[in-house]
Amino acid sequence: MKIKTLFLIFFSTLLFSCDKQYTIRVESSLIGCSVTGGGTYTSGTIIEIGAIPIEGYKFSSWNDGSSENPRTLTVTGNATYRAYFERSGSNGGGSGVSAPTGLSSSFVTVDGVEYLYVSWNNVTNAVKYNIYYCTVIYGSYQLLGSTNETYAYINTTNTDNYVRITALDRNGSESERSDYTYCRRNSGGGGGGGGTTIPNAPSNVTATNVGSSSSPQVLISWSSVSNATYYKVYRSSSANGGYSQIGSSTSNTSIYDNNPMSGLNYYKVKAGNNAGESPFSSYTSYNNNNGGGGNGTTTYSPCPPTVNVSGSSSQSVSWTISTSSGCGNPTSYEVYKYDPCSGSWELKSTTSSRSYSVPSSDIHPGINRYAVKAINDAGSATNYGYSSEVPLSKPATFSAQKQDNEHIRFTWSSVPKATGYQIFQSSSANGSYYILTRLVVQAQLL
Repeated sequence: MKIKTLFLIFFSTLLFSCDKQYTIRVESSLIGCSVTGGGTYTSGTIIEIGAIPIEGYKFSSWNDGSSENPRTLTVTGNATYRAYFERSGSNGGGSGVSAPTGLSSSFVTVDGVEYLYVSWNNVTNAVKYNIYYCTVIYGSYQLLGSTNETYAYINTTNTDNYVRITALDRNGSESERSDYTYCRRNSGGGGGGGGTTIPNAPSNVTATNVGSSSSPQVLISWSSVSNATYYKVYRSSSANGGYSQIGSSTSNTSIYDNNPMSGLNYYKVKAGNNAGESPFSSYTSYNNNNGGGGNGTTTYSPCPPTVNVSGSSSQSVSWTISTSSGCGNPTSYEVYKYDPCSGSWELKSTTSSRSYSVPSSDIHPGINRYAVKAINDAGSATNYGYSSEVPLSKPATFSAQKQDNEHIRFTWSSVPKATGYQIFQSSSANGSYYILTRLVVQAQLL
């Protein structure tokens, strides 16, 4: 019987839910190899996960070191299990090099042209690297070319950019593909020139009196920012008030305020270069009581909020605060979103409410995560609460209809932001499910 296959790309997983429901994500480190057992389960459920290699490869281990396959687990919380594979030796003896690690990517401008810059760690015994590119996470990656270096410049105008790298040994044997690095083009752009892009806002801003109580000298410090050629420091008498510049620096990551105002002084920092200036950093503060400020009462810093996210294609972030002893009452909040391109947290909003609606353009077509900082007048606000990872939702409807003796037609509702789908098959409703395309390949080989 002739078998027709439907090759679809897996992307979405079951949406995280509450009430003792946990999401188990099962991933393959190698495109083509399959995994089973992912889904949303009630706490205490015993499940089985499995890893199915393609021809020429064999299962190696899970990301936590276990080599059991298939593997039995008891669900106690959200977890991700990644299956690693290696060449089996039946395919030319296998490659003598491992997949590259440490991939990172960002947009840079060189001689007026913007490139996607990708770098990775050197692989022992590798003589060359192949560069694979795609605009969707689990799409068909295109070989762009090869390099002897551990970096590459890719000329692309696409918004979403995924890159995987392989290593080649002297015999020309190729390693498995690396994990992807993802970079999203900033549509806000800005400026060109200067051979770089606008820097990120400085982080870890602190204000410390290095003088005396009667003659304060406030040292404002921050962490250095890539591509920054100068910094500007601003001061205000209130956390959300108007900030005025009090100083700048072209190389150092600190300046002094020799004349702080009486009472509370709030400081923010910007980083800049020829392309433009970053947004304000988070504020830090110093309470100068020498001039009559302060009322003699103790103000506690707020404790980390508990952060929750609802929705997938349209997401809303909300949080609650702790009222335990020693936890101060927040007056405002800063909402951050994890940026997989830079590997850092990006400030999205400063608000006095306890919720934030995420713009659709800010939702990554995959896993999303958020952090909230609680702020009051006690000083430097460093207390964050973090959300769980939020994947895409599952299709709301799914059906299968027999077309003829050789064909089955599958239909399902679309999931916003999803870039692909995959169908699983089992011989029973509650049995082990396998990727449909993998089973068809096995049938053809027989």
